[in-house]
Amino acid sequence: MKQQFSLRASVCLALATLASSSALAAGFQVNEHSANGLGRAMAGQAAKPENASILATNPAAIGVFKEAEFSASVSFIDPNVDINGTATYALGETSLPTDAASLSTSATEDDIADTAFVPGFFYTTPISEKFSAGVGVFTTYGLRSDYSDDFEALPFADEAEVKSVTFNPAISYKVNEQLMVGFGLNATYAEAEIGSGVSESLSFAFNALGTTVPAGASLFNLEGDDWGYGWNAGIFWQPTEMTNIAVSHRAETKLELSGEVSSDLRAELNQGGSLDLNLAAITELAIDQKLNDQWSVQSSVTFTDWSTFQKLEANLENGSDFLIKEENFDDSWRASIGVTYILNDEITLRAGYAYDDGVVSVENRSLSIPDTDRHWVSGGMTYTMSEGTSIDLAYVFIDGREADIDKKRTIVEDAVPGADFTTNFVGTQSATAHILSVQLNTRF
Repeated sequence: MKQQFSLRASVCLALATLASSSALAAGFQVNEHSANGLGRAMAGQAAKPENASILATNPAAIGVFKEAEFSASVSFIDPNVDINGTATYALGETSLPTDAASLSTSATEDDIADTAFVPGFFYTTPISEKFSAGVGVFTTYGLRSDYSDDFEALPFADEAEVKSVTFNPAISYKVNEQLMVGFGLNATYAEAEIGSGVSESLSFAFNALGTTVPAGASLFNLEGDDWGYGWNAGIFWQPTEMTNIAVSHRAETKLELSGEVSSDLRAELNQGGSLDLNLAAITELAIDQKLNDQWSVQSSVTFTDWSTFQKLEANLENGSDFLIKEENFDDSWRASIGVTYILNDEITLRAGYAYDDGVVSVENRSLSIPDTDRHWVSGGMTYTMSEGTSIDLAYVFIDGREADIDKKRTIVEDAVPGADFTTNFVGTQSATAHILSVQLNTRF
């Protein structure tokens, strides 16, 4: 049986659980901060201050608002991530049986990513002619993948989860009528769990070597949590009445997740430990261009510094290190374009498209953190109920490119001391997702 240890001792857990999401952007980034932004695939978001949710993307732009603003959103994410492939085992150059009749076994799993609700809360207010302030509670990173007990590639991935919530107070300063600058501080609480297990085919391969290891045993499991701190900044420039240009940057947040490591096969792993996890820096260049009183177009280019995420390695209490897996993420780019149309005083319509670049090559693609290139197509609207209150609605369809996976790993040495006992998975990953988002905005 898998040994599990809980670190959940904070009220922040409730928020972090709500903030959990499957990775639908590069790596395990989460973009679901704003329903109005999602309606145009987040195009031009840093340059389009429509309500208080702009704080998550560009703190400078909150200086546009003349009154206090509050926004609360929730996004329902319904991902469909499927894995199809085969698993094999070998001792040196000799293939091992996976059952009584075969040297390979099908390793197929559908819907490995759970549905999720991702909320966000934002408040901003002017405090003088020059200064505005605000605070946001939201998430920028999260994932969950979970394989069933009969998945035949459990040595590569069983369960992986990252849950995070960020508290982001911010301030904006109006340099002049055209230029604003903003700065924010970030406190991020994160929990993570990752593990791998013994599949039926691996148990059979162990038996072929004369070692009895039951299916369902834990190869390893790690849980941990931590608080990390960082900052974000932005520039909001209005060179003309028709054009907004913005640059925003959210700095890297470094976490040292402290908790417990456990294994049913390696007794020396059953001890306290920690895991370094860096949440990548994000930089966006955004433009909002009005064409006339009704039409405007938005665009963004976003760079995420994912190359900081190279490996998952547990630092054990006894001073030794346990390498879980090499990740070797690459930096990623995201480009988006959108359009906004003010139909009348009550209804505003939006649409958008984005291309989101994956962060891994075939040899580095992971079963626990699935990732590939994605296309976003979205639509949305705002309904203004009164002078100070509106509701945003958005729908997003995400289509991930089918991607190849080719992974190899060494099975724990303690089970067969001195042996070159390896497993290999070859297959494909495919992914689609639907996002529905609703947001309430009010000013007072």
